[in-house]
Amino acid sequence: MIRNAMLTVAFSACVLGAATLCAQEAEGEAKPLRFEAMVRVLNLEAQADATGATVPGAGLRVTLPNGKTVNAVSYKAYPYGSTFEATAGTQFRICFSPLTYAVVKGPAKFVPAAAEEWQKVQMKIDFGDVNTRVDDRALAGQFELVTPLGTFTDMNGMAKLHVGQDVALDKPLKGDDFSFRTLSGSAAFKGLHYTMNDMTQANAFSSIDAMGFSTSELTGRLGEVKMAIPSGNGAATDFSLTPGSQVKITRAKPQGSDNWVVSVLTLYANGEAKNYFCYVENRGEGYSTGELIDEILPAEEEGELAEGEEGSLEDDGSLGGEDFDASAYGDIPDELNDFGDGALL
Repeated sequence: MIRNAMLTVAFSACVLGAATLCAQEAEGEAKPLRFEAMVRVLNLEAQADATGATVPGAGLRVTLPNGKTVNAVSYKAYPYGSTFEATAGTQFRICFSPLTYAVVKGPAKFVPAAAEEWQKVQMKIDFGDVNTRVDDRALAGQFELVTPLGTFTDMNGMAKLHVGQDVALDKPLKGDDFSFRTLSGSAAFKGLHYTMNDMTQANAFSSIDAMGFSTSELTGRLGEVKMAIPSGNGAATDFSLTPGSQVKITRAKPQGSDNWVVSVLTLYANGEAKNYFCYVENRGEGYSTGELIDEILPAEEEGELAEGEEGSLEDDGSLGGEDFDASAYGDIPDELNDFGDGALL
């Protein structure tokens, strides 16, 4: 009996030890990434300044949190909260870690930000062409692209973003000022009065927004982008943004109110309407109306889908130098070096 008791104790200890190890491994798998304490500039070539002289970093200026503005230098790191401004044609890589970075082409303006001891980072983009690569191990919300039209979150893999300089300005609608495409991995987007969840490889859309956000016209470009569109009274309408299909949103704020009056029309690729509804935000029942128009088109007639804060600052405000190992950052994938015609689609 003693021998059996000893065997039982030994077996129990093994089971408990294995359970502890599994718990530790599970905990390790869920541990958030930790990005670098400062952002680093790489692959920046010398540009000509206003006088025509070749000056390192002339195409990229960095305004540090203390207000000082300097020419950027390759291999140098700059604190979060710095404002980066690139001239037309300037191209470089901004690194948050060896496996998380963006390849940027000017004209561009953005501000990197960090929180929770560099476990969460953002690029707050005013305008520019930004091709991103996010570590596949990134957890939901760890890396975000914040734009004038909304926030891309839950990102991993590779993606391309174009934000025009006229986005959301008080100007007439013109062209596709805003576009996004996933090359690999996934992403979600939270816009004004709509969300896009589970965007996967070869999903793409574009948007035209103007007149102080009073209008939005979203168009599907690649794949099937799943949308959820609020339709009043806390309800939401699902819509698949396939190539050529559109969502048109019109907004207005009545005098003396902070609540939007929202009108939404969804259209198939051939122009036939699917949904129409309008509502007033935060007013409850009696202030919303909606209509679901019958499924006009069989799925096969819609057309085939296309496949698919803060660092410390010393002296000039940058860190780097002889002990920096650039080889740890590897080569940029060809897809991220390709900016095409600027529309990224």
